[in-house]
Amino acid sequence: MTRAGRRFIFVCISARGLQQRIGVVALLSVWLACLVFAATLPYWRGSIDVLGLSSAETNPVYRGDPNKPLMSLSVNVDWGQEVLPDMLDTLAEYGVRVTFFVTGHWARQYPELVRRMASEGHEVANHGMRHDHPTQLSDWDLTMLILENHNLLKTIVDEPTPLFAPPYGEVDRRVVAAADALGYRTIMWTIDTIDWQEPSVETTIARVMNKAQNGGIVLMHPKINTVKALPAIIEGLRQKGFELLPVGELLDEMGREDPGPSQNLLATNCHI
Repeated sequence: MTRAGRRFIFVCISARGLQQRIGVVALLSVWLACLVFAATLPYWRGSIDVLGLSSAETNPVYRGDPNKPLMSLSVNVDWGQEVLPDMLDTLAEYGVRVTFFVTGHWARQYPELVRRMASEGHEVANHGMRHDHPTQLSDWDLTMLILENHNLLKTIVDEPTPLFAPPYGEVDRRVVAAADALGYRTIMWTIDTIDWQEPSVETTIARVMNKAQNGGIVLMHPKINTVKALPAIIEGLRQKGFELLPVGELLDEMGREDPGPSQNLLATNCHI
């Protein structure tokens, strides 16, 4: 009886020790899970908010409706804060609204310029949180590239336009799918000014005017010569019969019935 009793006591102690270890591990697991959930909660909330946006197309957009005399100026912004006030002044003078694709890295440093863009009727859209190479990112990092900037821009302009211009113009099916899953349309361009290479004012104007076409999307950056070229570009496009709209509105016009030549003529002859 003594030996059996001793064995029984030994087994009970071992079982209790095992239960204690399991309990400690379980508590640690729950604690770690709570930490992970708390850290990622803003991203999940952001995902829910973004998924509520309008549905996106599954292909990148290079052009608007080829049957309508409408064009857009898009401006990618990751630098150029010293030039943007003059660019905004020129756009206001001519009554032209454009789409500014801004990075979160830049917007965080210059929120007042982002607010000015929105307050003057321009679209503020997504150029990624940082100017990374999107095709080189993991699926998670690619999603965060768009989503983190979306959440940041919401704190500055309330509702950023759900358009995504990939940094470096890098696009593939995975990039488009990531944007699409977040409710964003991936925007490319029809005409590239290549103004980041700082061409002359005359070259910048020629690159736009020589390729002007229905539905065209013109890619620009906040460069000094681009600002100097803007008046001639706007006047030249209007003389050719084009109306200038932000990219989002340009895409909204796709598939709609043409309002008729008299109304188009009235719009294209408007000059402030």
